[in-house]
Amino acid sequence: MAVELAISLLVTPIVEMAIKRVCSLISEEFHTTFGVKKEVEKLNNTLTRIKAVLKDAEDKQLTNHSLKEWLRKLEDAAYDAQDILDEFSTEVHLLNIHRKQRVSKFPLQKEFASRIKKILATLDGIDQERNQFQLVPAETQNRAPPPLPLRTSLPMNRKDVFGREDDKNKIVELLLSGELDKEGEISVIPIIGMGGLGKTTLAQLVYNDERVKNCFEFRMWVCVNVDFDLSKILKDVIEYHVEMKYDINLSLNLLESRFREFLAGKKFLLVLDDVWNDDYMKWAPLKNILNQGGMGSKVLVTSRIDKVSDVMGTLKPPYRLGNLAEHECRLLFNKIAFEQAGNLSSERRSELESIGRDIVRKCQFLPLAVEVMAGLLRGNGDVREWQRILRNDIWDVEGENPHILPALKLSFDHLSSHLKQCYSFCSIFPKAYIFDKKDLVKLWVAEGFVLSNSNQQLESAEETGSQYFDKLLVRSFFQPLNVDQRERYLMHDLIHDLARHVSHPYCCQVQDANNDISDPFHFRHASLLCKEVEKPLINILQNTSKRRLRTLLVPNEYLKDLKKQTLLNMFDTMTYIRVLDLSSTTILELPQSIQKWKLLRHLDLSKTEIPRLPDSLCNLYNLQTLKLLGCPWLFELPKDLSKLINLQHLELDDMFWHKITILPPGMGN
Repeated sequence: MAVELAISLLVTPIVEMAIKRVCSLISEEFHTTFGVKKEVEKLNNTLTRIKAVLKDAEDKQLTNHSLKEWLRKLEDAAYDAQDILDEFSTEVHLLNIHRKQRVSKFPLQKEFASRIKKILATLDGIDQERNQFQLVPAETQNRAPPPLPLRTSLPMNRKDVFGREDDKNKIVELLLSGELDKEGEISVIPIIGMGGLGKTTLAQLVYNDERVKNCFEFRMWVCVNVDFDLSKILKDVIEYHVEMKYDINLSLNLLESRFREFLAGKKFLLVLDDVWNDDYMKWAPLKNILNQGGMGSKVLVTSRIDKVSDVMGTLKPPYRLGNLAEHECRLLFNKIAFEQAGNLSSERRSELESIGRDIVRKCQFLPLAVEVMAGLLRGNGDVREWQRILRNDIWDVEGENPHILPALKLSFDHLSSHLKQCYSFCSIFPKAYIFDKKDLVKLWVAEGFVLSNSNQQLESAEETGSQYFDKLLVRSFFQPLNVDQRERYLMHDLIHDLARHVSHPYCCQVQDANNDISDPFHFRHASLLCKEVEKPLINILQNTSKRRLRTLLVPNEYLKDLKKQTLLNMFDTMTYIRVLDLSSTTILELPQSIQKWKLLRHLDLSKTEIPRLPDSLCNLYNLQTLKLLGCPWLFELPKDLSKLINLQHLELDDMFWHKITILPPGMGN
């Protein structure tokens, strides 16, 4: 019998985060000092009772629509509880700082007591409703396995890729051969195959081959994906060549001029990875520019779509990548799954290898699925657990990628709850986004996804977050981009699809400024991927339930027009914002009312022409990261910057240090 992929499986980490905040208040005795002891302790008891049955509820929601709706209501209420408790904790900390001592009276005591009682009433109602579902507490369940142990050693080296040596050599021969070369016309070699076959991995093997390095004067790598933007592709080509950033808003004529300056007449290899464009009119302008390269220049294209080859390729037919042979898949699986299995007896290993052969067949010999399943079982010697994986009903899943999604979903299901939340958050980034590990970890910490003891410092939280990333990397939720010396990572399209699936409706991408935003009431994390952000931002401010939005990112480099009135409206609406990206926008000043954003932890003002920061910014008690890279008119920092006692990262570039004459007192304390 076929099953559907479950959604809304992120209730547990949200409830756990709310409980963590309650426990923090109790341990610091704020609830007693400020008159909300009864409410806070009852809230803790209610959340703890609900958490006990969440595993059973999440497992049963597939076949019970009412239960799924119950989980949705719980998710919303748990988010709201987090917000209220976080705000309460911040207000109390600020009060203690201002008065230098604890006091018996709290000006907002009645307001917070009322709000805590309101959310408590909501959760009590949800707690009562759970009785109708006959849910079993976790400690009495015997059927559900715990999350599998995660091993954090580095993933397999690309030199250990199995079964693609012959493919690599054939493509290298095509690149080195002069048979396709014509004066004034670039040769294009497409690698075509379905998702999960390893086209990008194969292209990286070819790109890093010594014969290829010696053949081409220059090599460039560009991740393209769905949006075939001529200016962006050309900018990425030039940036890769000169190893420095260019302004995305440079005119196409200037970018063409730079290309001619650097690469005209030079023999180069350009990899265009993950191309979806099948419109010749979009390809022709880029082709004409690339034709100015030297004789023997090549373009290597990876794509799932046959028509891409028809439109772009000069190699007819294209190079079609097939499934791995079964024995190669078994070698790949065993290399990953048994790499840390030194203590297994020969009998136990033989038994696990037999089960592994059946799991490989379930993966239909697709490398991505095999890697994910091997990563899931890595270092686990429990035969019963391997059998549970093999017999899971999800292998009968229906969908667009029936051979990939079951493996990905199984691996996701066995992540611990906090790793699920970190992974699903990445759905707000566009496909083919290149992740910087340190920057992503900072965002996870700012969102509160990283679990740490209350006595640990923020540095420890980032170390823990780095371990989270490594665990997801081992499971193939991220993949290294091995094309230069920089440490960068990609998320496979299919893994990104799953992230979008499991994070709905709490994470929202706005890709077109003219599209309506679906389910604006529920989402908490939003990214604006369109060039024009004013209209969708106004839509968010008007339709999102007040105070719910926690994250607003604009992860593209285009200059975004943002009017002053819209900015002011943001301050009135986004009370609970934790992460805000205003980089590459037209803002010229921040209002003094920025101090309303008391929960803000991450603020990016890079690449703006803002000349100064308001003094009130120094009242942002929770601020951890302030990014001010590429701000040409910023010559000074607020004098009270040292008041930002939780600030860990103040990111400034060399240009700023050449301009500044005096630092704020106490900076660095």
